[in-house]
Amino acid sequence: MPNNLAHLLTYRVEKRNRQRSYLTDKDTIDMKQINRRSILKGVTLGSGAVALSPFLRHLEASDQQVLPKRFVFVVKSSGLQGDYLNPEGLEHRGENLVDETLQGRQLSESLRSLEPFKDKLTIIQGLSGKMTNSGHSAFYGALGGYKASAHAPPLFATIDGHLSEKLPSVFNHVGFKMGEGSQGVTFPAISAKGKGQQLPFQQNPMAAFENLFGSILEGGDLKRKYTRTGNVLDAMSEDIKKLQQNLPSAEQEKLGHYLDGFEALRDRRVKLVSMQEVLKENAPDLDDKYTSRFTTHHLEAHFDMASAALISGLTNVITVHADGLDSVYSGIGIGNNVHAIGHGAGYATLSAQDCRNAIRTFHIELIAEMAKKLDAIPEADGTMLDNTLIVYTSDNAAQHHSRGFDWPMIVLGNIGGKLKSNGRYLAYPQYGRAGHKHTICNWFTTLCHLADVPQDLFGQPDMALGKVEDQMGPLSELLA
Repeated sequence: MPNNLAHLLTYRVEKRNRQRSYLTDKDTIDMKQINRRSILKGVTLGSGAVALSPFLRHLEASDQQVLPKRFVFVVKSSGLQGDYLNPEGLEHRGENLVDETLQGRQLSESLRSLEPFKDKLTIIQGLSGKMTNSGHSAFYGALGGYKASAHAPPLFATIDGHLSEKLPSVFNHVGFKMGEGSQGVTFPAISAKGKGQQLPFQQNPMAAFENLFGSILEGGDLKRKYTRTGNVLDAMSEDIKKLQQNLPSAEQEKLGHYLDGFEALRDRRVKLVSMQEVLKENAPDLDDKYTSRFTTHHLEAHFDMASAALISGLTNVITVHADGLDSVYSGIGIGNNVHAIGHGAGYATLSAQDCRNAIRTFHIELIAEMAKKLDAIPEADGTMLDNTLIVYTSDNAAQHHSRGFDWPMIVLGNIGGKLKSNGRYLAYPQYGRAGHKHTICNWFTTLCHLADVPQDLFGQPDMALGKVEDQMGPLSELLA
């Protein structure tokens, strides 16, 4: 294998059981011999490479036709009301499992924008989450399945943080949050990649654009600038390692997280240099949404950037914290904040329920627009949407003041057919009934299986439901 990958002369991408070779001017190298990081350092995509970008982003897998898996988590506050998700003629909270097709049924009003994707839609009702914190929010527990609070560090990884470490990319995890104020980075206590390691979220759209796509705005010799910065980061990393050796074990662990951040930044900058053309092709347009006084426009910008980040290959895992209790949806005509609405306050001629319905519909429309963008990008025998899973849920189960009895989910996509869907409504027996035994933790283990990183326990069990071994494993009804 040549030492200098700048002289890489050939790579192969196997697609639809055919091999095509792309040659420069010297040697031929078997793709299986080259890891992903080396390729990204050595290959700069041309301006016409958008169609190939999904393969080139995952070069170590493409020779075996293993397509990338992508996960998007959209998390709202104040509960996701399950009654307003049910299709015509179907109900949950029963004693027995309800497993019905969505075909031939009219979707609820909030979900109408997903009608074009009905064959990739799964509505899940009846999972419980009593092992989490009750009240206004489950915080890390909503995606982690354990008790957590806003003021204590996370005990374990949440599912988005866990998958981001298993499906690495330039940015392992990208978080967006709709919020008030102009701050750039915030920590909403919703996502973590491990014990004590909360994940940051971008709140200001302009700051988020700079962080993700700012390299295409750099003037001068970008490669030279980033190489110089990388050399500085290398030197700092070596100093940190020396210091780490002389510290107590607890402090070594803390400093280790700090070191990981430096090394991740260095590696990310190297990768961004090689992706300039792809980023220029796919970056969203900087329009009025990014500077609007309405935070609803900011949320639209976040979804635009989320779609662009997936298409460009910047990340495989995204979490959008769609709102908080203090969020105001003035851009869609709602002047009260989410907390007041949750306590029954309407706005103008709108009842509190009218407000909740409008907010939910707005979120679903943004998800539908993301799905439309991903569905327009060819990938293997299908599209990028075929290899993406979008999960819409709440940080507080089904209610504003939740007790975790019922945690509704809307799931779009099937990860290349691994999720058994084809348009499906699945309602598990109600909490407290004899047949109830499945929790959000079973859903999280299901996601691990879909990502090909299987494990049989994620989060903490609900001891009121019985033995731990009886609560282990994925939701078998959802695995193809």
